[in-house]
Amino acid sequence: MRMYRAILPVVTAILVLTAPAHADEFKPNGLVILMTDYGTDSIYMGIIRGAIYSKFPDAKVNDLTNAVSPFDITAGAYLLVEAAGEYPKGTVFVSIVDPGVGTPRKSIVLETNNGYCFVGPDNGLTTLVAEKFGVKQLRELTNKDLWRAETTSTVFHGRDIFGPVGASLASGVPVEKCGPTLDSLTKLDIARSKVENAAATGTVMRTDPYGNVITNITSTDLKSLNIALGDAIEITIGSEQWTAPFKRTYAEVPEGSRLVVVQSSGFVECAINKGSLEDTIKQGFGAAVTIRDTLSRTVVTN
Repeated sequence: MRMYRAILPVVTAILVLTAPAHADEFKPNGLVILMTDYGTDSIYMGIIRGAIYSKFPDAKVNDLTNAVSPFDITAGAYLLVEAAGEYPKGTVFVSIVDPGVGTPRKSIVLETNNGYCFVGPDNGLTTLVAEKFGVKQLRELTNKDLWRAETTSTVFHGRDIFGPVGASLASGVPVEKCGPTLDSLTKLDIARSKVENAAATGTVMRTDPYGNVITNITSTDLKSLNIALGDAIEITIGSEQWTAPFKRTYAEVPEGSRLVVVQSSGFVECAINKGSLEDTIKQGFGAAVTIRDTLSRTVVTN
């Protein structure tokens, strides 16, 4: 499955947490949702599910995706924030993209203001969900009674810590039992889209199995540029530049033609109707993106 072709470096900062004025109570619904870079057909997935069921046999375990590009924390952060909001309150997300496993990086549970819990490494993977859903509390996973009972490996915290703790939370163990509170969360330095000089700039945040290229530029950014359906848009992705119409659906252009749509989560997507734009332009995750209405381009004369 095509997901990402580049790995961006992780730059961390500290996000200082503040107590929310209003937050939903976390009431577990039994769901444990896995997001990892373990691979779609991997024995590691079977092992972590076994660890979860061993802790909570009645858990309902499902996958968000296990096809995050290996070690790519930024890619995982984008996927997590795009999809997590579709799940009901009370869901536990076990999210593992963890190139620092076994190092002093902390293991955490983040309870958000909208009634979710995110379990995983404190390496920036929860940067975007913390910003979008708000932070109710953050705790370090030090309570070994919630871990796998056998010896803890230095290289498989998904099996030994994250899976069992996620299962414990889904079974009704209070978040407060996981360990002491933390005052800060590791945060990725992720570039945001912006609008200036009559253009929206951003980055490719993923491609999908069809070869569509999804950017972090939003429908709000297009509105700021006064771009409306039917307008011709000038697009630059990496070293490639072209013009395509802004459409509501793929089928509004002939087969094989390029177009721009706003995809289901509100991000700007560049595509080819029944074709792969990713394969055509050879640009993927992390490539720089610029979008402007062709009518807004001004000619500068000396």
